[in-house]
Amino acid sequence: MTQRRNFDMLLLEKAVESGVVLKERATVRQVSRGATEVRVSTDDETHTASVLVAADGANGKTAEMSGIKQDFWQQVALEGNLTPATGFPERWQTSFGLDVGGMPGGYGWIFPKGDHLNVGIGGWRYVGPELRGNLTNLAKFYGYDANDMWGVRGHYLTIRKPESPLVDGNVVLVGDAAGLVDPMTDEGIYCAIWSGQAAARSIADYVGGKTSDLLSYKRDLESELIPELNISLRFHDLFQLSPGLYMWAERRTSLVWALARRILRGDQTYVNVMLGHKTTGTVIDFMSDLVRVTPFLQRRSGLRDPAPPERFFVRESVQS
Repeated sequence: MTQRRNFDMLLLEKAVESGVVLKERATVRQVSRGATEVRVSTDDETHTASVLVAADGANGKTAEMSGIKQDFWQQVALEGNLTPATGFPERWQTSFGLDVGGMPGGYGWIFPKGDHLNVGIGGWRYVGPELRGNLTNLAKFYGYDANDMWGVRGHYLTIRKPESPLVDGNVVLVGDAAGLVDPMTDEGIYCAIWSGQAAARSIADYVGGKTSDLLSYKRDLESELIPELNISLRFHDLFQLSPGLYMWAERRTSLVWALARRILRGDQTYVNVMLGHKTTGTVIDFMSDLVRVTPFLQRRSGLRDPAPPERFFVRESVQS
């Protein structure tokens, strides 16, 4: 695992090496759009371009300033760092910890980051007031005092709803700014890089005159990335319904973590899991839809704003 400041700096250095002009401490104050150009104004300058990429994360305002209305599910997380006085603990040299079932819509974690440990917890936005107490308890569970934490910070995570825009005229949304977060893991870096690469291809074709719009970006995401995130959301529905059931199965079979490892490494995809186990996939689809339309199951899984059903109960849902 790496630290974000190191990873982000590496990306920044590579971008500058590729010819990107870096403007620091230049707060965007206004975005105005015409048919063929976009103007971005800061306190001191106005920049004009053919395309604007909104890549400013979950808290970004670029899309809003561009007149684009987004639609997300929101999660919150709180994390901090620990530097044990007795040195880096051997048990965490090659391991990390996950705490599931204790926070609606999310989980707790302890990650090794070289010379320190990162401890955090997150879930649906409505659990925000509980995060501090739960983080304290989680640190205590692992044998640490939350008062020794440094760099404590909270952040939002955005999960895209089905109709939230990915592109609007000459503005492209990527990464967390588009809500492209894996609902099951809350991981967003993979989607940020994937969508950034797809956006680059589409923009190159548009600026080069090969296409008359940027809709190829939307098509690429809807054909490859969005199906993965949709299935991840179904997995999330079912996992949050009864985390204890999966832990019970894991202790006896190790099948759950074996699948999770393959997905995390990129050796397996959510789509391929469903295609390779069609009967199981149908059951997952059915149960996920059932959770989304049943108030009792919604409460059990911590859902207060469930996604619409995708395959089953659609007619009943529309009528209601």
